[in-house]
Amino acid sequence: MKKLMTALTVCAVAGFAVAQTVSSANVVGYNTVTLTNSSTLVGLNFCSVGTASSIAITNLVPRGQPGMTGGADSGVADNIQVLIPGGGYTVYYNCNGNIGKGGKYVAAADGWVMVGTNVVTSDLLPPGAAFWYIAKNPPVTLTLAGQVANDATKTKQIVNGVNLIANGYAADLPITTNAPSYLKGGTKGADSGVADTIQVQSGIGYTVYFFCNGNIGKGGKYVAAADGWVMVGTNVVTSDSVPAGKSAWYINQGPAFTWTNTVPYSL
Repeated sequence: MKKLMTALTVCAVAGFAVAQTVSSANVVGYNTVTLTNSSTLVGLNFCSVGTASSIAITNLVPRGQPGMTGGADSGVADNIQVLIPGGGYTVYYNCNGNIGKGGKYVAAADGWVMVGTNVVTSDLLPPGAAFWYIAKNPPVTLTLAGQVANDATKTKQIVNGVNLIANGYAADLPITTNAPSYLKGGTKGADSGVADTIQVQSGIGYTVYFFCNGNIGKGGKYVAAADGWVMVGTNVVTSDSVPAGKSAWYINQGPAFTWTNTVPYSL
């Protein structure tokens, strides 16, 4: 890992702020999102600097950012909640070092601590990871930073049932069927009750897209323009995206499959 970038060339990757060292092909960048809800789905669009692998939670989400709340337990402090395949969450809270109510200060617990432990976590999140950020006193201005991925493809296993997805690249994630990274391999159907769905947080609700087989509505005839990801309430394939810095639910009605995401830029 480079401790200093002595010379920088500013460039643009999908609207992110990025910089590149003159002695390396590594491009680092950051993305700032304002979390106005108490619960927000966040996506990790970067990898670790130097190794291009998973990022430590403590490095990904530095404490002390505007609006963050610390505390002695997960009930009063901001949380990061990571979905466990099969159900449930691993929860980390922004600990002020005072473990438990009335506990004395413990330096080793002054940071992001997994619930049930008493030391700052060393857990990692991979590029494309998704998590809930639970803000006790929104808004929170959250800046995520890291190295911009440049591998040709990234893969993710989409299990039957509930998944959280985000782009492992520093870019919006197109939902449109025409994008090279779109989620192929899922279950198509005539409506959102039988087809796979992608649900993108919008305010306190969700915008829902279903993997349409082109037969809009039960008994409807085939319409080529609706053969792909269609927003509920419309009848044509969408051009929408999951915004960079965000994540979304993917509800898989069928068997598990591997999603292959293709790098959308050239560095």
